[in-house]
Amino acid sequence: MNRLAHAALAALVTASSALAGSFSVSGPGGNVPDPLGQPGVWNVSFSGVALTSDVQVANPIVSVTAVRLHGFRHTWRGDVRAYLQSPTGARFNLIVRPGFNGTSVGDHGDFVLGEFALVDGGASLQQGGANLVSGDYAPYFSTGAGQWTNNGFQNVPLAAIAGPAGTWRLVVEDWANMDTGSLAGWTLEGMDSPPNHAFCAGDGLDAAVLTPCPCGNFGAPGRGCGNSVVASGAELVFSGQTNPDTSVLLAQDMPASAPVLFLQGDALDDAVFGDGVRCTGGALVRLRTKTAAGGAAQFPEPGDPSLSVRGGVVPGSGATRYYQAYYRNAAALFCPPATFNVTNGWVLVW
Repeated sequence: MNRLAHAALAALVTASSALAGSFSVSGPGGNVPDPLGQPGVWNVSFSGVALTSDVQVANPIVSVTAVRLHGFRHTWRGDVRAYLQSPTGARFNLIVRPGFNGTSVGDHGDFVLGEFALVDGGASLQQGGANLVSGDYAPYFSTGAGQWTNNGFQNVPLAAIAGPAGTWRLVVEDWANMDTGSLAGWTLEGMDSPPNHAFCAGDGLDAAVLTPCPCGNFGAPGRGCGNSVVASGAELVFSGQTNPDTSVLLAQDMPASAPVLFLQGDALDDAVFGDGVRCTGGALVRLRTKTAAGGAAQFPEPGDPSLSVRGGVVPGSGATRYYQAYYRNAAALFCPPATFNVTNGWVLVW
């Protein structure tokens, strides 16, 4: 790649890193079924009939900011348990029988018909016999034997809830008979990332990456693990679009003339790879080897097949692929014994 082309491409992609945006999706409500008897074994399984309602989330969720319960009511608040389920089956508690300690009846105050927003930092849902009216309330997980922690349920702040695009489900259970409730509808709000986005940062800050850089050589935010030339690490950036395919991958901030191999995978990984961390896994396709010029290389270049053709994916198919570039870093004293490293990655949806 000549230096003029490289400079032009670098100018185009300087601001190409994906930024989170906000989303809001709403689903239907219904009656919360009142069980005839004991609907299961606490903290083991629920055998009753729950109210479930699904919403479709277009992009991966980075964090949840609010779960809004519209036209919600229920007598005897201590009967109510509610949780959120992601497309992967991960489940996050929202309301866990306020005031319940494993054997008691819990709060006997009501959710009075109104608009209830579950938000981090809201008021407590545990208020004994007081009736609760419309307002902002914090998720409530109970304590001790009153908690539900079995089967992988998570008690985390809304801001820590993340997951893929797809069907997200609200589940509301009633754990004792003789009290009733209903929900007019609900809204899930939060921050999401666009379908095509950077991932797999070797910065020690990316919560989705569990493998640390092997020598403590963490890079700058959003980049790969540091290398012997650029302590902030090499960066993979994306420009263009996937449908129609005008995609270009640019790897930069590598050793000046390093050989670079662009990789495509169809699954996620999380493992040490030379001096870095590779998150691109599954069936790997070696897209093309290039030689860096001034520490940068791109694929495709003029005369190369397109990214989709070389990777065997069809634009418009909805297929997800993962991309990284690994490169030679032949500095024997830097993070021995490996002599290669890897950039951050990109997720592209075709």
